[in-house]
Amino acid sequence: MKKVNFYFNNFTDVNFQKKANNIYDSLNGNVLFTNLVPTLPEVKLALDKYMADLAAAATSDRNAVALKNKSRGELNAVLKQLALSVMTEANGDEAMLITSSFTLMKQREPRYITNPGNVTLSNGITSGQMVSMIRAVTGGMSYLHEIANEFPVDDSMWIANASSTSRHVFTNLTPGKQYWVRVAVIGSRNQKAYSSVATWFAQ
Repeated sequence: MKKVNFYFNNFTDVNFQKKANNIYDSLNGNVLFTNLVPTLPEVKLALDKYMADLAAAATSDRNAVALKNKSRGELNAVLKQLALSVMTEANGDEAMLITSSFTLMKQREPRYITNPGNVTLSNGITSGQMVSMIRAVTGGMSYLHEIANEFPVDDSMWIANASSTSRHVFTNLTPGKQYWVRVAVIGSRNQKAYSSVATWFAQ
């Protein structure tokens, strides 16, 4: 569901005033929003107070600046409540939300993992070890280095070794025996992408 951004901490005082004005002007007389809480007169009251306090704070008087900061916080709270009301009435309608002049929040696009390509196999440091390695995949959260001791077919039994990296060392292998290896990259939302199958004789 589309949402609007009601965080204004990064706005300068002047730009915050402009944004609040723009939101008020866009909603005032907007027939798409008929049951807003707070009401627009309440929003205008908080906005006018902030504008007056902002003008008074131009002298840099400490009391005036403190009042400006207080009224900004009050207006910020009013706009946050207003934003929630706007989203409730719009019920995800993007075109309707745009008419409010609140900034729409960007939705995070899901990151899709890609095929990791070919597996590189090599001898380990000692006998019975074999090193499996593929390129690291962007968006990959973990890896499954899977090994089989017979030529793989559809119902082959693969022994999976979970790893946080794209490199894994198999141990306790039988020297001179042929093994087959593949690697699965695990991404968010249960994504899984397999490499090609490689084969190697353990040393």
